[in-house]
Amino acid sequence: MSIKSKKEILGISPISHKYQITVPKEVRDSKNWKEGDRIVFVKEDERIYLSSSTEV
Repeated sequence: MSIKSKKEILGISPISHKYQITVPKEVRDSKNWKEGDRIVFVKEDERIYLSSSTEV
């Protein structure tokens, strides 16, 4: 049995001179993220994922 993953690019964001990024609207809406929410950066192997702090 093989496991297939579905990948979809939801947006691209540049890193600002202050090392900040903008989370694309489609991502914010799908995760229901609002201003002030805390986001966790999770490293798994060579990939980095963003997650709500309440999901970790």
